[in-house]
Amino acid sequence: MLEAAADRLAAHVDEVNALNVYPVPDGDTGTNLLHTMRTALAHAHTAEPTCSAVAAALAHGALMGARGNSGVILSQIILGLKDALVGRTLLGGAELVAAVGAARSHAFLAVTKPAAGTMLTLLAAVDDAIQGSGDLPADEVLRLIVSAGVPAVRATQGQNPMNRAAGVVDAGARGLWLLFDGAQAALDGHADQSMPVARASVIVPPKVTADSSWAGAYDVQFLVEHPTRAIGAIREEMLTYGADCVLVVGDETVMKVHVHTLHPDEILRIGLSAGRVADVVVEDLDAMSEAHAQATGIVVRPPAAVLALVTVVPGDGFAEVARSLGGVPLRGGATMNPSTEELLDAIRGANASRTLVLPNDRNVVLAARQAATLTTGVIVIESENIAQGMAALVAFDPAGDPAEVALQMEKAVRATRCVELTRAVRDAKVDGRAVREGQALALLDGRVVAHGDAELAVLAEAGALLAGAGLLTLYVGSAVSAERSAAAHARLAAACPSAEIQVLEGGQPHYAFVIQAE
Repeated sequence: MLEAAADRLAAHVDEVNALNVYPVPDGDTGTNLLHTMRTALAHAHTAEPTCSAVAAALAHGALMGARGNSGVILSQIILGLKDALVGRTLLGGAELVAAVGAARSHAFLAVTKPAAGTMLTLLAAVDDAIQGSGDLPADEVLRLIVSAGVPAVRATQGQNPMNRAAGVVDAGARGLWLLFDGAQAALDGHADQSMPVARASVIVPPKVTADSSWAGAYDVQFLVEHPTRAIGAIREEMLTYGADCVLVVGDETVMKVHVHTLHPDEILRIGLSAGRVADVVVEDLDAMSEAHAQATGIVVRPPAAVLALVTVVPGDGFAEVARSLGGVPLRGGATMNPSTEELLDAIRGANASRTLVLPNDRNVVLAARQAATLTTGVIVIESENIAQGMAALVAFDPAGDPAEVALQMEKAVRATRCVELTRAVRDAKVDGRAVREGQALALLDGRVVAHGDAELAVLAEAGALLAGAGLLTLYVGSAVSAERSAAAHARLAAACPSAEIQVLEGGQPHYAFVIQAE
């Protein structure tokens, strides 16, 4: 059923991507949902062949592989399935009804301000539709879900002003419905055999990075199946003996421990207090030679810093700027949103007691929040575009008080405006403008403010809206020539004669120019 759900989404992933309201090249809701689902399935394939074990592994994989807002919401929906199947041997109608109800609770809690006309709206609609049907078989309940989902998806076009203006249904809702539809077809035994098959590929776990903070420290890793103590309580107790890395995650079925410590015996003692430990690894970090590091992928790092910064960047130029200002760049952004697991790996790799995270894309914020819940000492500065992130970077002080530094960076985010120039990938009516495929398109803080056939004219029109700014930074995309960059600089200077303008290589794909206004 799960495989068929992923197959159905894979067969329509381009259609879902195309439903994104803004006709820009980074419409990737379908891709994010599919990546999340495939990672979840890869974990599920490693589980014992029982309903509860598969659902638990699926939920863990979805959490770690979640990409973009849609992926994070999907991971919470799958968590509902896990909750409903705890201790169950069969997936019946009652379990499916309970799963949808739990999914609704988890998903709405994950979003600070749930909006109408989204995949949350679809989830609420199907949950309402199946209330009282728990005595039906699972296939009939799923048929009700799919049936109720059809008008619910259609309704998202009118429920959300942006969808209504663009004339499209919600991409996330459509993607979620496709997952339901594929699962229902599999249970009914008439899945569309003509659909391209996109089975979950094996996801290779990332290499472990060991961050040694103290001389003589040990790297301790083990699992505890069915822990008898709360994960949070175990983590708090281990913090007393941990160095820079104290990672304790899991649920009631399995707990994963990875700690750097001077007291491996104490870490094992605490683990044993929660149950029988397995897959125990204890390594002397100081004894790891460079040759061993190259062979295993384990790298010993210098002592942990007090404060570090992880920033998501869409290009090599942005990455260089981030490094020069003391940040740790993580490639991501348009069409390549980093997953929760990738963000968590970057946070751990930053090797600090406290870590600030700049998502720099509104579609990465939820994944960053999710990563922050899986470790300690993380503050997410909710930058929604790369210009806000670069402005915040200037305010980063690795020697400062973390709370004060975060406050100053948040002020920089709020004081920064961003213009992004790209090309429309399809005809669309958005923000009151009829845009044709191939036209230049300028977005100011995420809304279309200028469009037309002439790129420089569109750039100047959008730039004129920034005339009050004192400093403009023009970030040049990866496919832009020197001549084209010079022409854009001249046109922007004419539109904003009182502003100081600097030009930097951003290296971003899809967006020819990004303007940061302060």
